[in-house]
Amino acid sequence: MIQHAKNILKIFAGDLKHIFLNPVAMLIALGLTLLPALYAWFNIAASWDPYANTKGLKVAVVNLDEGASIDSIFDSDIDDSAINIGEMILDELRKNDKIGWQFVDKDEAMDGVESGKFYAAVIVPEDFSQKISSVLTSHIERPVLQYYVNEKKNAVATKITGKGVESVQQQINETFISSASKVMGKLVNGYSDDWSSRKDTDRGDAVSSLNEIKDSLNQLTDTIGMLKATLHTVNSLNDGVKGTLPDVNKMIASGEDTAQSARTLVDSTRGMSDIVTGGVDDTLDQMTQIEETVYETFHVLGDVSDTSADAAINTLKAMESLTSGMISQLNSFSTLLGDINSKLPVKLTDVARIQQETGAAVKQQQELLTKLQSAEKTVKETRKLPGDIKDDIGDSLSLAYNSISDIHNYYTGKIEVPLKDSLDKTYDALGTTAGALDSIGNLAGQIDTTLTSVNTSSQSLIEALDSALNLIHKSQERVDDMITDVNKVADNKQLNKIMDIMKNDPEQFSDFMMKPADMQTNKVYPVENYGSAMAPFYTILAIWVGGLILVALLKTKVEPSRSQGLRLYETYFGRYLTFMLFGIMQALVVSLGDLYMLKIQCLEPGKFVLAAVIASIIFTNITYSMTISFGDVGKAIVVVFMVIQVAGSGGTFPIQVTPRFFQMVNPLLPFTHLINAMRECVGGIYENAYWIDIRNVLVYIPLSLLVGIVLRKKVLELNEFFEEKLSQTGIM
Repeated sequence: MIQHAKNILKIFAGDLKHIFLNPVAMLIALGLTLLPALYAWFNIAASWDPYANTKGLKVAVVNLDEGASIDSIFDSDIDDSAINIGEMILDELRKNDKIGWQFVDKDEAMDGVESGKFYAAVIVPEDFSQKISSVLTSHIERPVLQYYVNEKKNAVATKITGKGVESVQQQINETFISSASKVMGKLVNGYSDDWSSRKDTDRGDAVSSLNEIKDSLNQLTDTIGMLKATLHTVNSLNDGVKGTLPDVNKMIASGEDTAQSARTLVDSTRGMSDIVTGGVDDTLDQMTQIEETVYETFHVLGDVSDTSADAAINTLKAMESLTSGMISQLNSFSTLLGDINSKLPVKLTDVARIQQETGAAVKQQQELLTKLQSAEKTVKETRKLPGDIKDDIGDSLSLAYNSISDIHNYYTGKIEVPLKDSLDKTYDALGTTAGALDSIGNLAGQIDTTLTSVNTSSQSLIEALDSALNLIHKSQERVDDMITDVNKVADNKQLNKIMDIMKNDPEQFSDFMMKPADMQTNKVYPVENYGSAMAPFYTILAIWVGGLILVALLKTKVEPSRSQGLRLYETYFGRYLTFMLFGIMQALVVSLGDLYMLKIQCLEPGKFVLAAVIASIIFTNITYSMTISFGDVGKAIVVVFMVIQVAGSGGTFPIQVTPRFFQMVNPLLPFTHLINAMRECVGGIYENAYWIDIRNVLVYIPLSLLVGIVLRKKVLELNEFFEEKLSQTGIM
């Protein structure tokens, strides 16, 4: 065993002697030691803090924005409500030196992006502020910020400029939120200032108006009751008259007694004309009062807000009920007049006209009912009643009231007197013909038919009035509910609290809305700069490159004159000690240069250097074993292995963002564990993570020894065959 060790050390000592005694070899050895370090140092220095120099990246900015006014949206008179997002963007970008912002016109910007003068261009369109302000309206339009980027110029630069444009977008969001919140803050602040003093007054006015409506409804209830009593009286008189008609028929055979009885009957019912015409007039008068009540109820609504929406819904429902009752009464009125007119000896032509006007009034009431129902639905969904809908309902109410008033006036002016005269003449004719017993029987039959028709119409009107009474009672209940709701709104603790909050300074409110939360960044294992963060990757890569350079310039096989009589593993270890020595020197130079020349951040410098030395021992063993066993093919395999490790070790991009193949091989690569070990030294060590990574990578030593010693015997003849064939080409 001692002899084997002596043979190995003899080869190693001979290699050192040949190097130190040859000046050219010494110069090459020095180059072999420094070259990998230069590879690492230049890459680390170049990426030391790349994001600190992004101001050299030129990005064109074009503002075509024409601005907008938030003041007009809120229909208020607030100072400084006009905004121009484009100008605000330019003001903020002039303060931002992280990107080389170039403020140019659109043509120059587009030409610069296409030619490569600018990496990208940001264009703010003409309607940008107008569209972004539309979020405060019922018709929202999303603005579009145009971003043009020249991706062929540089892959990383486009990512950096993209981050810069994201900051522009963030500035847009903050600017708009700030401006809109400031205007809204002033509006609600001005309203809340008067809330405490106005709420009791407003409540008193609203309750007073609702009580007036309630009184009007009570009066209307009393009047409808009187009208019903009158109609019941009419029906009783009709029944009395009809009850006497059979006696008249019997009196036809008794001559003068019968005639006298007929005259007595006519005289006793002569007041019917006054009762009928007066009852119709009272009906129209009550309908006019109902229409006035609907009109007044609507104008109590005022401006509908979220807090008064429920009360407004109740008010609209009450109006709908009254309007439905009005439609029923108008139809009953038209039917009653038609029935009376059809029984008159000479029909009144004006009755047909008033029936037409009544039909038109019914249509107006139906349209009004539809608008009220639509308004109720709008208030339920939006908690508001738009001004155009309110104005439209007000116009419809005015038309409806005027139509009822016109019908009433037309009846009293054109129909009431002729109708009364016609009824009176009917009774006169009955008196004149009382002696004509043959014809009075027929007349009695006509009277019976007429009185029956009047009875039926009166009953229809009574039923319509009963329906109206039910609707009025419901309206009275809703008015009571509205009074309760008004009192609740004024005394609501949550609403009063909101009003107190709204008294805050609008500027403070705006600042809070722009950035409602601050973020405090707490760095775990902080790293000072990007160069320090990338040092583990470039250092490990440089050590591997150093191993490749060694197998490219140094011979892996011991000369036959020195290896004669030695075992295969003796020559393996004898020459490997030379490779390992150069590798350790490379690792020491690159790691110490990282620490003391570049001054990377490193909390564990000793462990950092140790990881570099271990990496060198493993890497040189792998490259040496592959080359001595497979020759030039082994060198190619080592290069391919390096390429896979660069992509699959997670040294640059997180391994999670790489393709599936690289994620699978990541735990199997020596780069992975050695880079992680060095990262522990740079940022701070977590428990035993450093030693676990070192343990994981040591498994490659027996694997490489297996390839360099055991498998070498198996592939030696095959390797010599390949080398012979390659040498025959004359170029390999």
